[in-house]
Amino acid sequence: MAKFGNAFFEGWYFKHQNADTVLAFIPGHSVDEKGVKHPFLQIIWNENSYSLDFEEENYLVDRKRKRIVLGSNIFSLTGVMVDIQSEDITIQGMIRYGSLNPINYTIMGPFQWVPFMECRHEIISMSHALRGSLTVNGKVLDFQGEKGYIEGDRGRSFPRDYLWLQCNRFPQEASVMVSIAHIPFIGHSFQGCICVIQYKGREYRFATYLGVKVVCKRETAVILKQGNYTFKIFLTNRNRIKKTGFSHPLLAPDLGRMVRSIKEEHLLLARFLLYKEEELIFDLTSDHVSFEYVDR
Repeated sequence: MAKFGNAFFEGWYFKHQNADTVLAFIPGHSVDEKGVKHPFLQIIWNENSYSLDFEEENYLVDRKRKRIVLGSNIFSLTGVMVDIQSEDITIQGMIRYGSLNPINYTIMGPFQWVPFMECRHEIISMSHALRGSLTVNGKVLDFQGEKGYIEGDRGRSFPRDYLWLQCNRFPQEASVMVSIAHIPFIGHSFQGCICVIQYKGREYRFATYLGVKVVCKRETAVILKQGNYTFKIFLTNRNRIKKTGFSHPLLAPDLGRMVRSIKEEHLLLARFLLYKEEELIFDLTSDHVSFEYVDR
């Protein structure tokens, strides 16, 4: 019988976007049941997604400074430097980051210190300015003056089923991240929710540990209620009215092995409404929404 005590994964998500392009890097590593480490780099952009493997000796991580080195590629809190030459994709260039926008305290709340959690999430920056460009398969992607996003995950497996949504490109200064997931917990399970909104210098947070109620969780709508606040998100349906939206597969961890396939969508259209009782705090629309919906 296989033992999964060693099973583990750790990865970081560096997203970059401009008016019509999304380019995200996911450096990290998985550890199988035998304790063997497998460094990887996943890439997703408008045209395709890719997964590259690296030797363990070419992988270095400074967790305190959030600095990840994979071969000649560097991902950090100050920017990314990329030099990839593979059969399927070539990427070269550098993007520097402006000041990061972290959240007020850990998104996991008290669950941050609970042992045996299947997956722990971390939000590193809700939004930050980008400076620079990358050349992907001969095409120059200019991110000067655009926005980025950084988060991380670690644990044994991604949730069995979950929803994840992120957006920080709005007509007004705002950033949103929401995740709703099945959480196994000491022989039982529950539906967990974490959500952060940054708007006009203020943070609004909805979370299981704060008493949130998930009124609706669908591919086309999310409704959260917590105290006097209600947050509503309405996404375009799956008919893909907006032709620039795209979806590509990514690998996700299952007991430490990157063997599960999920799909991540980008450049979706959605409407966001936040209320305090009957008072509307904002009504914002964006066509730069990133989204994952995994139903078992």
